Amino acid sequence: MIQFKNENPSVLLVEDDPEQRRLLEAGLDRHGHRVAAVRDARGAIARLTLESFDVVVSDLGLPGMRGDELLRHIRQINQAQPFVMLTGESDVATAVQAVRDGADEYLTKPATVSRVRESILTAINHRSEISQNERVVKYAHFGELRGFLTGVRSLVNSLEAKDEYTKNHSKKVAQIALMMARSLPGISHRQIREIRIGAWLHDIGKIAIPLTILHKDGPLDPEEWEVVKQHTVQGAKIVEPLAKKYPEIQRIVRHEHERWDGKGYPDGIKGNDIPLGSRLIMIADTYDAICSTRPYRKALPKEAALEVIREGAGTQFDPNLVPIFEETYESFPHPE
Repeated sequence: MIQFKNENPSVLLVEDDPEQRRLLEAGLDRHGHRVAAVRDARGAIARLTLESFDVVVSDLGLPGMRGDELLRHIRQINQAQPFVMLTGESDVATAVQAVRDGADEYLTKPATVSRVRESILTAINHRSEISQNERVVKYAHFGELRGFLTGVRSLVNSLEAKDEYTKNHSKKVAQIALMMARSLPGISHRQIREIRIGAWLHDIGKIAIPLTILHKDGPLDPEEWEVVKQHTVQGAKIVEPLAKKYPEIQRIVRHEHERWDGKGYPDGIKGNDIPLGSRLIMIADTYDAICSTRPYRKALPKEAALEVIREGAGTQFDPNLVPIFEETYESFPHPE
């Protein structure tokens, strides 16, 4: 973890909503941050020409020049400027474009002071990581990959922050899938990298699903279930910038809910036609779901997950990977 010389970074806050601007300015000031608050992009550009700030926190829906236009303007001048985007717009296109434009963090409103502070430090950390990677990465295309992933990490954080029950879920699924993958003979370094990234991003498309459906207490009706099933397709759209050089990552994300017997979604492919990474994620995702607390039940022990996965071998799960799970699951960290 990068250590910051200043634990309370200076903030340029760009927010046209007077109440939200006063709330964040006062809250950040109480925590020791030097805050300059302006109501529009023109004011932000004027302040940036006079002084520097450790981070810019900007609303997307600004009057005149929007927040995404401000971001692109800043990136043309200063690639190293940490930037947090605030928005009430939760559609996938907005989130993806914010990342492509260079936002380090993407935070949906209303945003609490504590969440903004957390995003500020994360944005500074991300931008520092990008600068370090650009100095040490040998191949340009790998640098592009790291840069894109640094931005998309903010979407994963935004998604999991909405639900205490899924916090760190993607990270845990990636860890489990990798532990299994490394036990497979002949697996390459590139495959390991693709599986790690695909597993980490496997649920990213859920940012497009309304919270009323994601957090519904009771069972989903057929129409709601169809909406949820689209998250794999939406996820594949989000990672589309990787498809040219890393097409397997997009395939892993799209097919992570396909079943060995062909009864999964979105395309109903089966057997070895399903990407290896997706087959590993299916097992890892099931394990983490069973062993984690959910609104409707408490976490179950590892042995319960083992029984479910054994019973699903040849139907839901790749029967050739289930023995790998059996050999390695004892070493998995318990999700709770």
